[in-house]
Amino acid sequence: MKSTMKPVNETLALILVFLLIGLSACGFQLRGTNLQALQNTSIYVQSSGANVLAAEVKRQLLYADVTPVSSASDADYIVNLSNESFRTKVLSVSATTGKADEYEVTYTAMLKITGPDESSTASANPVSASRDYTFDEGSVLGKFKEESVLKKDIAKQVAATVLRRLRAAIQ
Repeated sequence: MKSTMKPVNETLALILVFLLIGLSACGFQLRGTNLQALQNTSIYVQSSGANVLAAEVKRQLLYADVTPVSSASDADYIVNLSNESFRTKVLSVSATTGKADEYEVTYTAMLKITGPDESSTASANPVSASRDYTFDEGSVLGKFKEESVLKKDIAKQVAATVLRRLRAAIQ
């Protein structure tokens, strides 16, 4: 009695190899993994009321082995971050108690990237992200901690968006 499993496994392996070759050939990359374009560029991060986002952008630049310069005059590109705000709104209300059950936290900031020729490569545009979370009156302290962690996570997400836009402006 012959086993038919071997040709099926070989066929699946061959299909997988062709899919991987196709993905690499089309230029597919995981998000946030290609910051090499920033490594040979001097970048100054300027904050005008966006201190949380500016700190996170600098942290992510350092993580990508890009050291931000300390003066705008030394920079090839200036990343101006301004007007950051966190807004919380009620998404749903309990039918029995009439109190909020679910909230949405939205973080917004303005981004402007100025290139080496002093011209703006991108006008001031908003960058934002939002997340929602449930609220339980029984664990109020835990939910406030969750909101704090959520805000940090949203700032990381927006900082990654800023770096992707910067990379696109440089290339």
